[in-house]
Amino acid sequence: MNPPKSPIRRLAAIAAGALIGLAGVVTFAAPASAHHSEIKVKADCDTATGEWVATWTVNSFAPRGVDNYKFTEVSAKTYVGKTASDAAIDGIAVTEGKEYPHAVSDAITATQRLDAKTTKATLSVRAMWDNGFVDDKLRSKSIEFSGTCAKEQPPVPATPKPTASVAADCDGDVVVKLENGKDATAPAKFTITGAGDFSEKVTVTAGESKSVKVPAKNATAIKVVAKGVDKPLFEGTPAAAENCVEPGEPAGSYKSTCTELIFDIANPADGKTVTITFTPNKGEAQTLTVEPGKSGTVTFPAQEGLTVTPSAEGLDDTTPIAWEKPADCAPGQGGGKDEPALPLTGAATGGIIAGAAVLLAAGVALFMVARRRRVRFTA
Repeated sequence: MNPPKSPIRRLAAIAAGALIGLAGVVTFAAPASAHHSEIKVKADCDTATGEWVATWTVNSFAPRGVDNYKFTEVSAKTYVGKTASDAAIDGIAVTEGKEYPHAVSDAITATQRLDAKTTKATLSVRAMWDNGFVDDKLRSKSIEFSGTCAKEQPPVPATPKPTASVAADCDGDVVVKLENGKDATAPAKFTITGAGDFSEKVTVTAGESKSVKVPAKNATAIKVVAKGVDKPLFEGTPAAAENCVEPGEPAGSYKSTCTELIFDIANPADGKTVTITFTPNKGEAQTLTVEPGKSGTVTFPAQEGLTVTPSAEGLDDTTPIAWEKPADCAPGQGGGKDEPALPLTGAATGGIIAGAAVLLAAGVALFMVARRRRVRFTA
């Protein structure tokens, strides 16, 4: 007769059976959980070439004692929008034959250069280890590109584009035109020197121009240099102006009447503005300015001993002009204060008019207003 089994012994048997079952699960499941591949990826824009650069890293995991592996499947694709294309990544490829070229302990790193239009890249691998275990599925990773990847343009050097032109005018002065080209990327700095002590520095911004006038007395030797340019832009004596037309000559006249000393100036339309100051020895001076195409008059009250001196820029003759009493002045006329005044009648009036006309014709004087304003006033 067999004794009944102890409850403790029964529990021990159940526990032992469970342990044996768990051991079996571990034995058969361990290879599946211990063998796998892991993919990582990052990307940057290479501004030197305008390309995306994806860096792929593959790590292998296997149980102790498994040292090497190989890839039995590799699939790489790139996308532009929804359009996919097959791609290749150097260093990550299928290995044919019995070799296992990759060490489990070492990560595989490979770079892939992609066109700037690429919007997505993917990589999938399946590994086989040297113990014969094959990964149970493809391991995959993808990366999407956003933003713009463009080639960085080299900085444009700051460069001026200076030019100069020199032209003389009919007065002998010289105009130097300084320009800085529209494609310039920096201001142009000029120095203009002339005969004597003439010197001027000018800065012209890109796309602009400036002019400098060199007086005739300094224009016999002109030199134009620009900073950064080895040779002068101009050096020497500018050519004389051509087809110059002399300005018209103003006409001046004066006359003595019984009551006034009168000065008339007539300036032709092709003349230059004339300014003359008339200074009497008795009374206040008067200044007359006459523009081209116009005329002007200055009068002084007649009196014994009156003289008027004309003066102007370049006026050669500044001899005082005296009032001279006409011979046919009626008593009381002609600047005298003691003679009784008598009425003018009949032929006397006509004689005065005729005499005035003769004096006017005799008193006409020309004075020149040329480039140097060498004006001569003669009676």
